[in-house]
Amino acid sequence: MAIIKQAQRQTLGQLIGANNPVVTVPDDSQRQYAWTKKEVDVFWSDIEKFKEGRENGRESSSEYFIGPIVTITADSVQARSLLDGQQRLTTSTILIAAIRDILWGMRSAEGVSSANNIQRDYIARKSGRKDPMEYFLVLSLFDRDFFRDNIQDWSEITGECPRLEKPTRPSHKLILDAYSNFRQKITNRLRAHPDAEARLDYLDSLRECLINGLVFVEIQTPSSSDANEVFETINSRGKDLSTVDLVRNFLMEKSISDHEKSRVNDAWRSLLDGFDRREEIEKFLRHFWVSKHGDVKSHSLYSIIRKNLSDRFDERPQQYGVGAFSADLEGAAGRYAELITGNTGDSNFDASLGEVKAMNADALYPLLLSASGYHKYADLQTLLDASISYYVRWTVVGRRESTLLEENLFSIAKEMSKGGTIEEAVQKILGWIPDDETFAADFRDAVAPKQSQARYLLAKIEQHLRLEAEVHEEVVLGDGKVYVENIYPQKPAGELRLEDHDTWVSRLGNLTLLAGKKNQTISSRSLPEKKHLYSGSALLVSSRTNVEDLWDEESNRWRVEGIEARQQLMAKIALNVWPSGARWA
Repeated sequence: MAIIKQAQRQTLGQLIGANNPVVTVPDDSQRQYAWTKKEVDVFWSDIEKFKEGRENGRESSSEYFIGPIVTITADSVQARSLLDGQQRLTTSTILIAAIRDILWGMRSAEGVSSANNIQRDYIARKSGRKDPMEYFLVLSLFDRDFFRDNIQDWSEITGECPRLEKPTRPSHKLILDAYSNFRQKITNRLRAHPDAEARLDYLDSLRECLINGLVFVEIQTPSSSDANEVFETINSRGKDLSTVDLVRNFLMEKSISDHEKSRVNDAWRSLLDGFDRREEIEKFLRHFWVSKHGDVKSHSLYSIIRKNLSDRFDERPQQYGVGAFSADLEGAAGRYAELITGNTGDSNFDASLGEVKAMNADALYPLLLSASGYHKYADLQTLLDASISYYVRWTVVGRRESTLLEENLFSIAKEMSKGGTIEEAVQKILGWIPDDETFAADFRDAVAPKQSQARYLLAKIEQHLRLEAEVHEEVVLGDGKVYVENIYPQKPAGELRLEDHDTWVSRLGNLTLLAGKKNQTISSRSLPEKKHLYSGSALLVSSRTNVEDLWDEESNRWRVEGIEARQQLMAKIALNVWPSGARWA
């Protein structure tokens, strides 16, 4: 049970400011800045509503409770280590900085003076000319320097920050996005105020609401273990839960030396620098664990990781410690980044990885991650091709429950992490691929899956047609170069609308690819009016798959029989594009 020294009400001005103990995000805990535009917009909206109610004298709006924060507070209370609340305090500081910069930009004596006061009272200041800068909020090592360069190290002479460090991590970009967002919102509000005096009043009122109106409950704990327990309890019940953050905190807690803590930070630095979005890091962590231990759901991932690793770390003599786990994690992160970006250096393998990405076939990544830890990418081509056939036949076209496919692939991943061979894995997958008869029947009745998957299916059929016709001219089939066209239109003229419109409009036999950008007006026309688009297309899936059969020239009507016949033709092609286990042999 965690020990709590006290829980007390604190305004924002009592948490960060010149006369308060510095708030520091320790390097061995907490996460990086993570609020996106969505969270920043909600925060701003709440502040505006609070400001309006406060100015109108509503008693219910005298304070705005923004939630609890968890700190490790020494008995002398000279400094506070922040375990929970970083996102809110960082965002509040960014908003205060935006107010500061807009005030300074007004170039009036009062505006510049107010900007200087905000900087000195709530962001950072020097006690003397030669003294070091004192920052009232100190972020962890991953964001500290960038936050100072762009928010805190502000010059009273130029009204700007030095911006020495370029954004290299997702958190850096989010800090800049939040600042730009706030500046734009404030600027928009100031347009309603006709003169400088009214603008100064608005900005001062906004500042006062933030400093004296935003209220937190600070939960003070005496140690990191107590703070971590409170932190996990709070986050396990709210939106801010992040498995990545909790795992890092846990590893720091279990580290028995500064060297192990440094090893954890090195691993986390690799994660932050290796992925463009935080969601990719979360997905990687689950896939990393699945690749070694089999299926586990996201909601229970942290508890399972903690239980498993605690048992291993506590073994005596210790065979596997924090440093070893961090090294495994870092090595896998590099390979995972190569897999999801299709940047392994093997052109054939990367092309197949492009298919995985086009289908959003995330279930394949744990297997590939596990296998790539023991084999070269070039040696995994057959494994990847078999997995793609399995995924297309089972999920994309067959629309079967994906749970069984995931369980199967995840079980192979676990086996390969323990020494299983590529040949054994391929044979198992070939045995699970639906046979030709089943796949052909599935394809004949299939409707379009997601737009990206429809483009992928048609593009692969196009490539097969070009190979058969010995057409060597390359056609770029990537997203943005071609679009999926409904031959029978999504919005046909009233007299041409099929009785079962919804049944036929999204059937695969009614879809094709055209180059360029979609013209909705032409797309909605009858076949005779747009027939030239298909017959004259360089794409064989449009010019050589009997598109003309979808139209009855005698009655000037669309033919559902033509959609069915074209889909049967495409099904025959698909048998060769995504072969079964029998065809593989």
